[in-house]
Parts: sequence; structure tokens; C-alpha cells
Amino acid sequence: MNKYSLRSKNRRGRGNVLLAAFLLLCLCTGLLAGCRSAGAPGTGVSPEAGTEAGQKASDDTFRIVTSFYPLYIMVMNLTDGVDGVEIANMAEPQTGCLHDYQLRPGDLVRLEGADVFLANGGGMEDFLSDVLDTYPSLTILYALNGLEEEQLLPGEAHAHEGHAHAHEEENEGGEVNPHTWLNPELYKQELSYISSELGQMDPEHREQYDQNRIEYEEKIDALLTEYEDLNGIAPKKGCVLLHESFAYLADTFGFPVLETIDVEKDSGFSAREIRMLIDTVQEAGDGMILSDSQYSGRISNLLAGETGMDVHQLDSCVSGQYAKDAWLDSMRKNLEELRNAAN
Repeated sequence: MNKYSLRSKNRRGRGNVLLAAFLLLCLCTGLLAGCRSAGAPGTGVSPEAGTEAGQKASDDTFRIVTSFYPLYIMVMNLTDGVDGVEIANMAEPQTGCLHDYQLRPGDLVRLEGADVFLANGGGMEDFLSDVLDTYPSLTILYALNGLEEEQLLPGEAHAHEGHAHAHEEENEGGEVNPHTWLNPELYKQELSYISSELGQMDPEHREQYDQNRIEYEEKIDALLTEYEDLNGIAPKKGCVLLHESFAYLADTFGFPVLETIDVEKDSGFSAREIRMLIDTVQEAGDGMILSDSQYSGRISNLLAGETGMDVHQLDSCVSGQYAKDAWLDSMRKNLEELRNAAN
């Protein structure tokens, strides 16, 4: 069994009576209450799918469910123009981190009808660990299984009370930084792995998956060529990361990481917590701050004012439009910001 896999067998056919009973129990106990932004729906189905969320697909439809936005965009590209394939996303683009997501009844309906569930792995989908045991028929692919262990960065964010993920606790068992989609080369490797696996599960469309993979890889390579000068700029400023996801961007393009502080929120910090943040950044040394553009910038600007560091906002690529080139567009903005920072 691969390191990040929970299930790897495809045994279809689970009774609807059992599912209904399970959903009723979950609704009564509140175990599946969502914790995301109010009013956000739980799925996105591609226009090509032709089947609304929750509607049972026909027996010859190959259904793919992704756990969150970056993987959905990847699968949009792999399945483009492929007939008889339906894709749905579990966690709709959101402000916040996927670690906080909790399953809802609609998610279970989608999983019940799926041929394959595509997840990131590396602790990103901890919310699924208990519920997925009730679906022995479900094939689960983890994107991180397309990478070698030595390619993964450690999860080493410094936790601050109540407002940052306690990654030190998660890492006691050797956990990794799971935000690999922010390294374009690793993203391509995952793309290749997922394309190959989908081709094995759906051999009728293997050639189409592979051709779509090649076309998407060419677009990614063109983006890297456009910004290849980034690798030649030296020396580069060290950086303080306000989200550990940016460690992959920094590592890819040679920006030394001085400190990682995984700050989730822009408000609600106590005076003591603010002081701790300022002290941590000041102790890191001279450099710049890389902040997540999904937040207002209040904390990053406060830290910049106290330390004299420049702030550069990057996109963690966990939200946006359901469009094939969405990841490419976000990464282009990130690389442009890093080029400006390096110069």
C-alpha cells in the first residue's frame, strides 16, 4: 500500500439503504456540519459533465470526485473533451485552509456514486479519515503518490495560539508539507501520475487522458520558460512565509526561507500574539514577507511596519474560477511577483 493511500481497490456496489441510514444518523448528530464560509455550496461540476451534483450517473459514466480546487483544475485539463466522464469537486473554492473542512451529507452522496476519489494526501484531507472507512468500494488516488518522498518538504510552520496550524504536532509522525501544487515541476509529476492511473481505470479513454496531459504540460513548461530568468537572479533575499505553502515556491526558485509562520486569520489576535509574531519576524533577520493574497493583509502590513520588511502577496491557488487555465494564471501572477521581489 502506498504511503498516502487509504483504499486502493475498486469494488462497486453499496446498498442505498445503508447510505440513507448513515446520512440520517449524521444529520441527527450533527457530525457532518460544515465549517466553511456561510452560504458556500459544496460542489462544482464542470459544464462538460452534463449531470447535476447529487444526481446518479448512468452506469457507463466514469465519475471523478476531487477533494479541492487545485486537483479539480488539474482534472478539468485531463478530461477536457472526453465523453462519458463526469467530474465534481468536494470543497468549493474557499477562503481558509482545507484542514478545517468537514464533510456534509452532499459530499457523501457524491462519494457514494464516484468511481474514483482524487485527494492530495500528506494530511490535507484529515477530515475524511473516519468516513472513508464506510466506503470500501471507493478507489482513492492521492496526488502525492506521484512523487518521491525526498521531493517533499517538511511541514515546519511555527504555530501561534489559535491562529496558526499546529504543524509541529502533526509532524511528530514525520508529516510533510502537502502544498506541492505550488511547485510547477512537482505539479507536472502529479499530473503524469494521475493521468496514468485514470488511463488504467478507464482504458477506453487512456489516449485522450495522455494527450491532454501532454498539452497541459506544454503550457506549464511555457510558463516556466517565460520566467526562467528567476533562477539566474542571485543573491536573493531571504523570506518570511506567512503560510507554509509558499515554501515550495521559495524552494523552486531559490529564495532562502528565514522563518515560516502559518497565519490563518487577519483579526482576533491578542496583544501578546501580535508581539510574538513581531519578535519572530525580527529574529529571522533581514528579508521580505510573503503573504497569502486571500487574506486582507492586516497582519502582513503590521509586521512590515514593525520590521521594515517589504511585503509581497502571493496566491496559494486554493480558490478561483473553475477554468482550465486558472492554475496557470495564478502561478503567472506569483512568478511575476517573485521576479519583482528578486529585482
